[in-house]
Amino acid sequence: MTWLRDIDIWFADHVFVFHEAHRRYAIRLVRQHQEAEELVQEAYARLFALADWASVANPHAFTLRIIRNLAIERFRRADVVRLDRSALLHTLEVADQDPTPDVVAMDRSELNHVVKVMQDMPPRMREALYLRRIEGLPPAQVAERMNISVSTVETHLTKALRLLVQRLDRLDIQAKAEQAITWGSRERQETI
Repeated sequence: MTWLRDIDIWFADHVFVFHEAHRRYAIRLVRQHQEAEELVQEAYARLFALADWASVANPHAFTLRIIRNLAIERFRRADVVRLDRSALLHTLEVADQDPTPDVVAMDRSELNHVVKVMQDMPPRMREALYLRRIEGLPPAQVAERMNISVSTVETHLTKALRLLVQRLDRLDIQAKAEQAITWGSRERQETI
């Protein structure tokens, strides 16, 4: 996968995963499948043309906004525009894509668990995971920085990710057990 550019990885991870949502939104705007697909593809092309693509805070919402703006642009250029489509475009707003407070709290808790597990990892394994997954460096640059081979980096990453998943699963099971105990004692207190 070394032939992938950073923007390709970013696009796949943050934009293309919402392709179906983008298509559905475009279809609601223009009511024609082929034209909707053209809008989505043009929006993707505009994303790839961005110089500062990495600084987009919410790529999904940004893509929806591009699709909406492209649809409005097409309607403005059209010779004849049906009134119902024009009204629809002006009333459709992109739903707020920001996470709710409970989702933010859960994500922070999960992030704290990840940090704790990473702190307990062997140093070289933790360094490889940090450079590759947090800093986003390609494996060749991680290998260069750590002064090891690319295959060793991949070995460290595989072991680190396996350890991370195992420990997070264990923490999740432990948290559920503690929660069940807390609920059970609360129920006993309520019945007394």
